[in-house]
Amino acid sequence: MSEIKYYKTFFNYDEIDHYKIEIDDADDLYFDQNISSIDQLKYKVIYQNTPENIDDLDFLNFLNEIGYLKQKINSTDFNNIDNIFIEKPEEEMMTAGCIAIFRDILVFKKNNEVTGVAKICFSCHKYQIVGTETNTDNFGSNNDYSQLADILYNT
Repeated sequence: MSEIKYYKTFFNYDEIDHYKIEIDDADDLYFDQNISSIDQLKYKVIYQNTPENIDDLDFLNFLNEIGYLKQKINSTDFNNIDNIFIEKPEEEMMTAGCIAIFRDILVFKKNNEVTGVAKICFSCHKYQIVGTETNTDNFGSNNDYSQLADILYNT
């Protein structure tokens, strides 16, 4: 196997907030059509593409109310994070056909301003990334998901 050549990192940041939520795969939100406005937002954040762009950040004000818990990522992990959220050449990747459940959200900030958001489904290996013009198509290759899970859950 040839050595992977890395290019540009996805985000410029000096702080990362990690939001996580405990939710079952068969949560009632997915099936209930008559839900409150906060549950509608919860559904959009967990199952859909909210935020759609870097200017669509109102949802951040409600993550605690939705049920996400916040923790700061230690700056000693930033170098490893950069090696995950970086443009890289195509490598063989697995894809899943399940519905993504975005239990993990990373919010990248520079001088207290949000520069990027990454929503991750570790079960399906699906992601949604906003706030970068870098090519994110090959995110998930080179064991990105397992490396990121190690950082988020084993430190």
